[in-house]
Amino acid sequence: MIKTRLITMVLAWVVCLVPCSATAQQAAAKMLPDFTLPVPSSSEYQAYLGVTGADTEEFNVHDIDADILLIELFSMYCPYCHAAAPAVNELYTLMQQTSQSGPRMRMIGLGANNTRFEVDHYQHTFTVAFPLFADKDMTLYRLLEGAGTPGFVGCRKNEDGKFEIIVQRSGEFDTPEGFLQELLERAGR
Repeated sequence: MIKTRLITMVLAWVVCLVPCSATAQQAAAKMLPDFTLPVPSSSEYQAYLGVTGADTEEFNVHDIDADILLIELFSMYCPYCHAAAPAVNELYTLMQQTSQSGPRMRMIGLGANNTRFEVDHYQHTFTVAFPLFADKDMTLYRLLEGAGTPGFVGCRKNEDGKFEIIVQRSGEFDTPEGFLQELLERAGR
């Protein structure tokens, strides 16, 4: 009888604990930190990001007009980034195709410990079609908790207009198609 009562109490405790822990996990969603980036000089990139007509030289990352945002952390000096560049470019193309009939997807890159010159060199060398930004002092890299390059931070925009982090990883992804599917699933799309 004591054993039955003890088992009943433990089961009741577990049943109550599971919903509480799920709620705690939902409440602890990790938001993309606020940070600013320079408005790109290219009108094409301004339109892509939705920062056209900006009256300032900088914009807040949360102002990017996207349902899903992917941030690549790279370095011009990273051989793994060089090797991953074709797959990252293919992922960007797939994201653009998905945006035509689905959620608005945008991609940017942050050059960890790179100057604007180094970022431009990387963009030209690897024919990167999405906007890249220099992070010379690695402030943004550290803010995003980078743990090596290449790295990726995937976000979805919430109802309050802020991005929530849904994917964070270092290293290359298996396939562009698989990573795109992961982003869409985690974004609830």
